[in-house]
Amino acid sequence: MKKLLIALVVLAVVLVSLTLIFVLNNRDATPNEYVPQTTTEPATEPPPQPVDIRIQFAGDALMHSGPIAAARVGQNEAGYYTYDFRPFLRDIAPFVRAGDLNIINMETPVDAYGNNTRISTWPRFNVPFEVLEGISYAGFNHLIFANNHTVDRGFDGMVATIENFRRAGLAHTGAYEDEAAFNTPTVIDVNGVQVGIVAYAESLNGLDFLLTPHQHTFAVRRFNFYDITNGIPAMVADMNNLRAHGAEVIVVSIHWGAEYVNQPTVAQVRFARALAEAGADIIMGHHSHTPMPIEWHYREDGSRGLIIYSLGNFLADQTRLVPPDSRTQYTKIVTANVRRYPDGTIVMGEAEVLPAYIMRDRTGNTLGAPNRIAILPIIDGELPEFVQPAYLRARGRNAHAHIMRIVGGFDGQPFAPVIPR
Repeated sequence: MKKLLIALVVLAVVLVSLTLIFVLNNRDATPNEYVPQTTTEPATEPPPQPVDIRIQFAGDALMHSGPIAAARVGQNEAGYYTYDFRPFLRDIAPFVRAGDLNIINMETPVDAYGNNTRISTWPRFNVPFEVLEGISYAGFNHLIFANNHTVDRGFDGMVATIENFRRAGLAHTGAYEDEAAFNTPTVIDVNGVQVGIVAYAESLNGLDFLLTPHQHTFAVRRFNFYDITNGIPAMVADMNNLRAHGAEVIVVSIHWGAEYVNQPTVAQVRFARALAEAGADIIMGHHSHTPMPIEWHYREDGSRGLIIYSLGNFLADQTRLVPPDSRTQYTKIVTANVRRYPDGTIVMGEAEVLPAYIMRDRTGNTLGAPNRIAILPIIDGELPEFVQPAYLRARGRNAHAHIMRIVGGFDGQPFAPVIPR
């Protein structure tokens, strides 16, 4: 028994010795370099912020023979004329580029036969391809192509124009090559806000016969603003389709009304307000070639829609209608400021208006060449300083005063000037 007890004691001593040796051999030789593990709290995500976008609207791109001839710069290798319309837009471009989505009404077919052949103006237009390059240079990125001149060159000319839009890198709404395109809603991502656009024309200038019965079903969206009972539900269905495809802001473009007048008709007012009541956020009107009023339409839920009855001309030359100074030379850029809050609420913010003057100087002493055309911003009631002749500066003041009478202070809110950024 005594021997067994001694053996157990010896065994215990051996085990303790081995354990001590293991610990000593495996301990950290540099305890001062030991860095304890720490637990890092996950970074706090910043709260979502509202998103602001600027949607800008301009009137008609409607080029006549004088400016087209003045824009001619030479010939290409094949012997066809080439053009440059960018100088016409140089002074207004910084203001256009202040927007995120910049929309203009493309009033005419563009290079419908290729190589700038068979260029023509009123009454059935076909303008050079370079008009699109000028529009893109100015900062426009979306074209409306539902108007009374859409089929001036027939269905094939309309399709060729649409292909030229793509070639120029410009999106469009309002005319379609086939049923699939007609049935595909236009919804554009603008800095994360989804903007839906639908466009209608009241008339095709009596050229409906250039379309087959089947083409009539999809080529251009049409409407009759005297027929509110039947017309509004169809347009509301189009707006609802845009919403169903994700649109958060709805823009309705309408080519309508009488030409060369200052005010919309009673029928136009009723139609526009009915569309705004049904959910249109912005109504973009054109066709009169003259500036018309702007108004807010307030709905019962406190939201509101912006109605622009007509934007007037833009890249155009109708200076001879009422010489020496015509309301067809008075124009404006309208900016809709839109805010989307993190919960998805859309609020129509302040509307901005930039008055502008379409300058045509036949003497060449202001614009550098006879028959040049330039779209000039009017800031604080004045044309740019480089316009020196007193009679031209007076025209700028007249344009500003007229536009202020028509659209200034709409709904009791003075317009805010468009500022380049």
